[in-house]
Amino acid sequence: MSGTFQTRTLTHCLACDADRLNDFPMRYRWRDHEFPAAECPWCGMRSLRVQPVGETLASMYSAEYFEVDFRCGRSDTNSFDEAAFRSENAGLLDAFERYRGKGRLLEVGCASGWLLKHAAERGWQVTGVELSPEAAAHAKSLGVDVHVGALENVTLPAGGFDLVYMGDVLEHVPDCRDTAARVAELLAPGGHFYLRGPITTHSIARQLALGAYGLVGASITLREPPYHLWEFTPTSLRRLMGKVGLSVVEMREAKIAPGSAQGRKRGLQRAVMAAIDGLNVPITRSLNWFGDRVVMVARKPQG
Repeated sequence: MSGTFQTRTLTHCLACDADRLNDFPMRYRWRDHEFPAAECPWCGMRSLRVQPVGETLASMYSAEYFEVDFRCGRSDTNSFDEAAFRSENAGLLDAFERYRGKGRLLEVGCASGWLLKHAAERGWQVTGVELSPEAAAHAKSLGVDVHVGALENVTLPAGGFDLVYMGDVLEHVPDCRDTAARVAELLAPGGHFYLRGPITTHSIARQLALGAYGLVGASITLREPPYHLWEFTPTSLRRLMGKVGLSVVEMREAKIAPGSAQGRKRGLQRAVMAAIDGLNVPITRSLNWFGDRVVMVARKPQG
């Protein structure tokens, strides 16, 4: 990447405006820079205290991201493979239609555009927003109406959408409250915000590890790009939705099954995490607790 490495340091909570942040025992290390995490003592929102911005942030979402790091390495394919996502997209559209009939759909972070293409085939009126010019160009080639840029910077009609969908997006945006407030503005009265994404620090293994590192004054270090500027939990998501005037009507947790641990971990670390995850899965399925993925649906009041 050319140019100066660009970052900012948060001095207060962007989610609730609290005037201080507490240290949180996690950090990213990328390109010889440190990105330590913090936690709001009032609303519980977790975020990176130091965050990439400008060209540095944009460089993380080049075409290579959608081929290699799409969904932070959790996907077995790249975002340009239609067949790989057709079944998943059909399930999502079925879920959308349980909340309302086919209407006006906005996908924020529409990537290559397959969901919107499949939605249009089912009768939805579709619009997309995508930060990556390469991904947006692919979506446009499918005939999808896509705006290039951040949600806060594109022109869209207030109250113009019946459902806004974000899949693995909100954790990447520079200001989660601004983005959520913009979603609320764009929703029609009675419309729904359907969010799907990670709540990684909420799982049993990660909570135990964070607690242990915190006790000895150390931090979990992730040696990868700092894609997740926000580390949500169900509680902080509920509070965030309340701040922007939306009411949560569903919060459904899921747990990724034990398998190949993400990131660089030693054999013992992988084995311990797999064992804990093996216990975590049935707990999450039966009690809706300690997941590392979430589906949240929030509704805009009719008034």
